[in-house]
Amino acid sequence: QLDAAMLFLVLHYAADPARALSEAARVMRAGGRLLIVDTQPHDRVEYQQQMGHVWLGFSDKQISRYLAGAGFDDVRVRPLPVDPESKGPALFAAVATRT
Repeated sequence: QLDAAMLFLVLHYAADPARALSEAARVMRAGGRLLIVDTQPHDRVEYQQQMGHVWLGFSDKQISRYLAGAGFDDVRVRPLPVDPESKGPALFAAVATRT
């Protein structure tokens, strides 16, 4: 079982993000830590056709709900600083502990 896992710009490609997080929880030990970095909600629908994005980002509430449902607690979600040179959507970081 894993002590830690990271999902970096993965969930917006997942057909079922809640299921992906449940699978992460399944392979982690109790007390293990998960780090997620993904996109905040945005309106760039062209990303779906151009890059295969399924989701146009996740709100704090949505990602917290997915994590709780998958068996994580001590969830903390923070927006990441935006680089003014970046052309992509803003990102967030979420950390959580496997119960």
